[in-house]
Amino acid sequence: MLEEIIYSNKDDFEIIKELKQEIKKYTSNLEKEAQGKQFFIKYTKKMDEFITIVFKFVLKKMFGYYRPNINSLPITLTAMGSYGRVQLSLYSDIDIMIVYRDIPGYNIKEIIENFITLLWDLGLQIGHRVHKIDELFEVSKKDIMIKTPILESRYIYGSKYLWVEIQNELKKIRLYNQKEFVLTRYKMLQENHKKYPLSMEPNIKNGFGGMRDANTMFWIANVIYGINHNAELAGILFTEEEYREYRNALEFIFRVRTHLHIITKSHKDVVLLEYHRDIALKLGYQDKPRLKAERQFIKDLLKSLWTINRFTSINIKKMIRPFLYNPKNISNIQRISKNYYICENKIYINWHCKDSMRESFKILLNDEFQTYDVSLVNLFYHQKVNLTKKQLKNLFKKTHSYPIIKALYKANKLHLIIPAFEKVLYLAQFDGYHQYPVDIHSIKTLYNIENIKYQNIKNVYSNLEKKYKKILKITALFHDLGKGRKEDHHIVGEKLISEFMEYLGFKEEDVKIAKKLVRYHTTMSNIAQREDIDNDKVLLNFANIVQDKLSLDMLYVLTYADMDAVSDGLFNSFKENLITTLYKNTLEVIENKELLLLSTKRSRKEKLLLKNEKFLSLPRLWQKKVLNSPSTQLFLKNSVDEIVKIVTKMYQIKEKYTYEINFNPLTIEIIKKGINFNLGYFLAKLSYLPLRHIAIYKVDDVKYFKMEFEKDYEDEWSISEIIKKAFETDEYSFSNPGIKKEEFKIDCNHSKNYIAVKLQTVDKKGIIAYIIQVMDKYHIDVEDIKISVQKNIVRDILIINKSSNFCEKQEKILGEFK
Repeated sequence: MLEEIIYSNKDDFEIIKELKQEIKKYTSNLEKEAQGKQFFIKYTKKMDEFITIVFKFVLKKMFGYYRPNINSLPITLTAMGSYGRVQLSLYSDIDIMIVYRDIPGYNIKEIIENFITLLWDLGLQIGHRVHKIDELFEVSKKDIMIKTPILESRYIYGSKYLWVEIQNELKKIRLYNQKEFVLTRYKMLQENHKKYPLSMEPNIKNGFGGMRDANTMFWIANVIYGINHNAELAGILFTEEEYREYRNALEFIFRVRTHLHIITKSHKDVVLLEYHRDIALKLGYQDKPRLKAERQFIKDLLKSLWTINRFTSINIKKMIRPFLYNPKNISNIQRISKNYYICENKIYINWHCKDSMRESFKILLNDEFQTYDVSLVNLFYHQKVNLTKKQLKNLFKKTHSYPIIKALYKANKLHLIIPAFEKVLYLAQFDGYHQYPVDIHSIKTLYNIENIKYQNIKNVYSNLEKKYKKILKITALFHDLGKGRKEDHHIVGEKLISEFMEYLGFKEEDVKIAKKLVRYHTTMSNIAQREDIDNDKVLLNFANIVQDKLSLDMLYVLTYADMDAVSDGLFNSFKENLITTLYKNTLEVIENKELLLLSTKRSRKEKLLLKNEKFLSLPRLWQKKVLNSPSTQLFLKNSVDEIVKIVTKMYQIKEKYTYEINFNPLTIEIIKKGINFNLGYFLAKLSYLPLRHIAIYKVDDVKYFKMEFEKDYEDEWSISEIIKKAFETDEYSFSNPGIKKEEFKIDCNHSKNYIAVKLQTVDKKGIIAYIIQVMDKYHIDVEDIKISVQKNIVRDILIINKSSNFCEKQEKILGEFK
């Protein structure tokens, strides 16, 4: 058909027009037949046909009926990149390389220029390189990003004599500086995994387990072995069965990517949540009573990504071993047994090791290491599960259990050893809060237990007896395993950990501790972020849940580990301070309940201040004013040293106001004396930053403000300007961002001195700024505001001094929120 068009008697304009129509007709119908590898093959073959026809047409124009034999014309068209690998997808550029030999008798450059121009005129998205045959080798040496696509070159059309020469050049390119190419590609893959870690919105091209993993394995195998397909290494690096499992997973990724491009009508590679259902339905998934189509889809997608990563990481490491050898490491290598080695806290296994899992564990449980080489995954992957109960129990006795647990998971064996894990394998969490699926989150929680980053928490963990550390590790792994069922996951998890620990022979009292930790594993986090953690009733209720110091210690550590495993960067020093303060306050209640009353706590802090040398060095009149401050929160929220530091700054103020900005994370302290500060204006101007806490203290006519934000921010000049204008702006009115009066809960009996106002609403900019504006209008003294945002829901708590008569004015105040 296409041949008939270019060799018809029509003029060139009509021929080009018909070619363009044929290309448009084909590409407009592509979406109907887009399915995985078979589609790639068919689509690539069709693009080969279009490119060949266009080249033939150019030759017809240039030579007429005197066109030379195609093999005699020194031009060869080759495909590169995904086009060269026969993985061309919709909306991808069609990358070609035109190689020629500059023979004076031909107008080679004119032919090539006409060819490229016509491809673009026809609407084909062409990416191209043009090289003389003699410069290919030198060009490939300049940059690995050039060398890689050149190595993937695939013949499309043109001189086969020249193609033979190209293949000879490709062989030289493959053999040149293999070590640098292999190690650079390996490093780039590792960087990609860090940049695009596995999540519930995975990058299926460049991310963990994506197409780039498969490509990297091929590029390395191509350079080392000179192969054209990974399948050629079956029986050398891997078995036919292993390759089949990998190919099925890769085929699934191909199909997902094709449908992703169809749905988005663009070249996207991140499978965002909003696309999950559409892709699932296109792939043929159907809703089940307890499992939506998109849930089934994302589970299979995550499984495929893990399968690809396991297969490629094992086989890439097998291939590049000789290039990784460093004689300097010889002295650091410790042989712990035949086939088992530790180097710089990392476990390595001989690739030919045939030990059973039980034999392996006898060795692995006797030595400590903090990370593992993929050779351990390879060993576990090829083993049958035959652990004893004692070995499984002792696994959690190790200082570092995580490396073995993670290697077992990656080898697809963890759920066979701990059956409770099977239900949560690749189970996504679409709650707007967790970044990782349940299984990965649970394993990360265990990692955090063993690698605590905050000293207060680390000290508590270090002081636990060994058996309680073991229980805590099991709890970390089990705390969310009840998810994915109808019943509350806290209750299901309680049952699962009970069955597991009873199976391993733990004592009844130890099982009870573990059950309590799983049952209440979210309680401490919720209270710390959403409640007034200095309030009598809050602390007493929480103390009644934990009951004893041991349970509090363990829950404190578990809460940190769980929160820090939710999402990268979510847990920070601000959140650490929240749970640590709740821990310390609750510990006081458990150990000495008569200290519970706020007045008693304040009185105790006042007595300690009167023994503090720095406080006593302040003028007596100022000391008296501090002790008479109406701001009880100053004494409740801060340690004695912190109180002294704050009131000293307040005393030392010389100007009308002063401020201090810290950037990591952003914290702003403002002290003012005898001048109005428009806090509402200030907060409105910074509403684009995630605010998490405000403290406001008053001593005499000096007022102290402290605003704590969630993230780092380093634009000091802009913040300074906003502070300056907040002192100059008396009137600044802005509208309600959508807060409704029914979203407030008011506790006028929160404590003897304070009222608590709680707000739960959808997250919007300017919430706190508007609330402050209203409170200022009615002369309400807000002393403390805690802001918590989870799953796009704001839960704020405002602590208000009763002397402001808020409850008497509440109808008018709430009338401002409609």
